[in-house]
Amino acid sequence: MIYKGTFKNMDSITLENDKLKIIVIPKLGAKLVSVYNKLTDFELLFQNKENEYKTPELNSDFASFDAAGFDDAFPTIDSSRVQFEGKEILYPDHGEIWSSSFDYKIIDGYLELTYSSCILPYDYKKIICLENDTVKIKYNIINKSDSPFPCIWAMHCLVNCDEDIEISFPKNTTEILNVHESDILGKKNSIHSYPITKTLDNKDYRLDRIGSSSLNKTEKYYANGVVTEGKCSIYYPNNSSLFTIDFDKDKLPYLGFWVTEGGFRGDYNCALEPTNGFYDDIETAKSNNKLYYLKPKEPLNFEISLQLKKVK
Repeated sequence: MIYKGTFKNMDSITLENDKLKIIVIPKLGAKLVSVYNKLTDFELLFQNKENEYKTPELNSDFASFDAAGFDDAFPTIDSSRVQFEGKEILYPDHGEIWSSSFDYKIIDGYLELTYSSCILPYDYKKIICLENDTVKIKYNIINKSDSPFPCIWAMHCLVNCDEDIEISFPKNTTEILNVHESDILGKKNSIHSYPITKTLDNKDYRLDRIGSSSLNKTEKYYANGVVTEGKCSIYYPNNSSLFTIDFDKDKLPYLGFWVTEGGFRGDYNCALEPTNGFYDDIETAKSNNKLYYLKPKEPLNFEISLQLKKVK
């Protein structure tokens, strides 16, 4: 089933089958605001703590809004300034998409969402459907100009967490790169072993686990270098639920991880973030020689699958 409705104060589209119910808000960047498993009575996505959504504008501060659910970060994560065809273009905080209103069509069991950029010459399309216990999202981003432009796409999907969850990076991940000043992991660009490393005071620290919400801290790190497979997951033992992300490792070769254990507005959530840039802003990715350019007549096409299943 696909049907129109209202989620909090926003017009929404619901896709539902016998296992999953998901909700999308087209006017908030085609944001996925709920992924609910009926069999386990479990909501995966971290929810907006307010009774209604504020409507952002281009160049709004991402942190001043709900910071919940699944947003697409494009064409950057951190705000960046880029020279394109003789002009300086400001890439907004967490990109342009999250603050943009999408058009949509409901067609033969799937939802098609489209947007034309107001800062760069590109068209952005995502198609969402349900298959069994899996949300499938197909992306198509087309550069309509005659010149390539640099861009980062990142999956910014904030999920609920607790102290018992188990996080799995792609196979063969043995190191992470810390990209966030931290009292635990130290300075930016420090490298640590995965899944267990040492803290600044030489204690064991598990990078594949979450601390309590009372720690009042945040962390962000990346698998160090290109991933060897396009799969990562979070297991919720208290709910017998497994959340798995399957992604195209050739189109999205890097993986970040963000967690706030009460350190950002008191929130308690985390996010596995497949991306095509390493890392977070255009200049840094360029200096790392890991910056993607969207070329004319070479669309960026990829698919992401979000499976939320009951396990024994």
